[in-house]
Amino acid sequence: MKFIFTASAIVISCGLLVTGCSSSKKPESSNQAMEIIETRSRQDKMKSVIAIDGHAGSGKGTLAEKLAKRYGFAHFDTGILYRYVAYKGLSPIEVEKLSLDDIFNDLKEIPQEILRSDQVGAKTAEMAKLPEIRRYILRLQRDFIASPGKYAGTVMEGRDIGSVVVPDAVCKLFVTARLDVRARRRLAFLKQKNPNVTYEEVYENMKKRDFQDENRKESPLVCNSSYSIIDTSDETVDESFDKASKIVAKNLYQYSKGD
Repeated sequence: MKFIFTASAIVISCGLLVTGCSSSKKPESSNQAMEIIETRSRQDKMKSVIAIDGHAGSGKGTLAEKLAKRYGFAHFDTGILYRYVAYKGLSPIEVEKLSLDDIFNDLKEIPQEILRSDQVGAKTAEMAKLPEIRRYILRLQRDFIASPGKYAGTVMEGRDIGSVVVPDAVCKLFVTARLDVRARRRLAFLKQKNPNVTYEEVYENMKKRDFQDENRKESPLVCNSSYSIIDTSDETVDESFDKASKIVAKNLYQYSKGD
């Protein structure tokens, strides 16, 4: 089993492909499409990626995990790499000495609530501006994509996955929601540990983070015509997942046919 660190667990176990596709022309069976994908992805793993980018609090993590389970792909939350480096206060030279296994093993000892705190988030936003840090983490991300273990591909989430890490990914989703909606979601999460946190605090912190993500010189958060947009503002998790799954299924089928 491959050890993957996600927002909810150190290890996730993805199942087999259990869905068809939304195209009017379907493969003879869902397994047949998956077999073709597996063959092609062995030749070019860098393309067999579902890239998910988006704002903080948009729901992209939940969506990524559900899609990975649906399609039998590995799930990689890349944001945790940046949070780890920020939490540890590592210099670029120290980061270059790390392997993915080193990071994943160390992450088992760090409580999620600490890594996901606003304090670490603020440090992460500053650290993520450093080009030397981003370049090395980019290499780690691409190393994982090239060798995702037993999986046919990878669902990778972050801020620059479809724009920088894997610009020719088989499917690119941009997940977003209105700022007020995202702030309320974040507030509900933070209040579990800190009942004194206020909506105004969270709103301003997220607004600042959005600006930093969208305006940094190195790999900013962008959404262009190559992405399919999923706005989760007024949708349930299941509604967003159903919409995203149909988009992914169509793209995977086209990819399996060599389109």
